[in-house]
Amino acid sequence: MRITIPKEIQQIIELINNHGYEAYLVGGAVRDRILGIDNQDYDLCTNMPLEEIKTIIPFFNIMRENDHRNTGIFRINDNEIEISSFHGDSLEEDLSNRDLTMNAIACDKDGNIIDPYNGVKDINNRTISLVKKDGEAIDIDPLRILRILRFKALYNFNIDTNTKTVILSKKELLNNVAVERIYQEFKKILLSNHPSIIIDDYKDIFCILIPELKESIGFKQNNPHHLYDVFNHTLKVIDNTPNNLALRMSALFHDLGKPACYKEDEKGIGHFLGHQFISAKIFENFANKYKIDSKTKDLVTKLVICHDQELSTKPVKVTRFLQKFGVEHIELLFKLKEADKKGQNYANEELEYLNKIKQLYLQRSEEEICLTIKDLKINGRKLLEMGFFDKKIGIILRDVLEQVTNEQLVNEEEQIVSFVERKYK
Repeated sequence: MRITIPKEIQQIIELINNHGYEAYLVGGAVRDRILGIDNQDYDLCTNMPLEEIKTIIPFFNIMRENDHRNTGIFRINDNEIEISSFHGDSLEEDLSNRDLTMNAIACDKDGNIIDPYNGVKDINNRTISLVKKDGEAIDIDPLRILRILRFKALYNFNIDTNTKTVILSKKELLNNVAVERIYQEFKKILLSNHPSIIIDDYKDIFCILIPELKESIGFKQNNPHHLYDVFNHTLKVIDNTPNNLALRMSALFHDLGKPACYKEDEKGIGHFLGHQFISAKIFENFANKYKIDSKTKDLVTKLVICHDQELSTKPVKVTRFLQKFGVEHIELLFKLKEADKKGQNYANEELEYLNKIKQLYLQRSEEEICLTIKDLKINGRKLLEMGFFDKKIGIILRDVLEQVTNEQLVNEEEQIVSFVERKYK
């Protein structure tokens, strides 16, 4: 079998060959070309010492040891090319030390496939299989558990029985992996097509990352508004959200606080008063542990807290909510609310009402309403001219914003000046 590889990759391999050494294109670039997918991430492996490579490729930078092999990188035509030394004494030994058969395929400068572990066959059969069946690759780097799940999500492949058994039996090893690395893989899984399938099939693994998820599995809601237990409702909501990280994250965490606050009334109907705040706290703990950026953390927390909030139709209260929540994120909130309703009973009726509320809020957000002090038709400079100083300026501006929000004062400079003079002079 032969694949087509870029001319510049051929030239680099040939350059190394001409100095008496072996070099091959390996890994993802080979795998994806067999799948007919374009992949600009090029990895080469060689038995040429990296210090010698630097003498023939001056802009080659030797990096720290990566994946138990010495590695260096350089760029050609905006493509980053990584060259690693063999992990072992030969190409075959190097490939034997890779994680999956579909990643243990190489090709020479002419694109001829070298496949000692039947990776091409597994690709054709859409199967994910470990090279070493005992899971040694997982012991070396447990993050590969999540990488395997990501590959399943990305390519819609099946994980063979042995590999599934291995990753489930070694799931606790994820506790030894740097949290930043885990979060990068976690994000990719969450942003894949139908991540609920992966989360459902491998819930035991995700419970390692989010212990509170375990409590939601099989937790009956006993409420006429709900068709599913908390876990299956969560999966439905995830599938109903667009491919947006904040939305998918909010969908995953939005109801995880329910088991902690479940109460039944005298009729046996379940209620979850305050679950949104517990769910938000669970997410905040997750965000802190996995070092999620503050922008994402703040937005997801806000979405989780507000996902079940009943929204008023009164103009003043609409304005106040937009002030508090932020106009720029209001559409995300309604997308989360819609996804949540679709995973409940009476979805059609509730979605119809929700859409009316949504139109009201979106229309209000597009109007020239005063949401912040910056939107006022008066500023600190004008107050200085009027003879006010320091903290007094802030007090006045906040008061004016309150009056305008309550529709007790029109946001026009002349009227605001008149109000300030009457009240503060």
